[in-house]
Amino acid sequence: MQPLYAVINCGYEVSGDVDLRVRALLFVSVPVISSGDLAIQGNVDTTSANFTRLLYGLYAPGSGDLRFPTQAGSRMVMFPANFSTPAYVRLETVMNTGSAQTDTRTFTLLTRPR
Repeated sequence: MQPLYAVINCGYEVSGDVDLRVRALLFVSVPVISSGDLAIQGNVDTTSANFTRLLYGLYAPGSGDLRFPTQAGSRMVMFPANFSTPAYVRLETVMNTGSAQTDTRTFTLLTRPR
């Protein structure tokens, strides 16, 4: 298993690109964050304008975005063994107030070979 890291800088809501072309996502360790949900954006390449939030009906059919209630963080979000992600993902913190992170946050993504 190999850890990858995604950073959401102070004043932002979205991380940089995480390359998962040859890695499968097992879990995301969420640090203490400004209260909110964790959403995942995906794309087939690194074209910034084409990243969109993932939908995954298995967790909550018809609910829309794949979001995990992480509140103030210090959570670990686990994924099923057959969970498939796009080639590139970004992590996004979604807050009710629409505000950005108040400090730089580093998320740990544990992965395994595809």
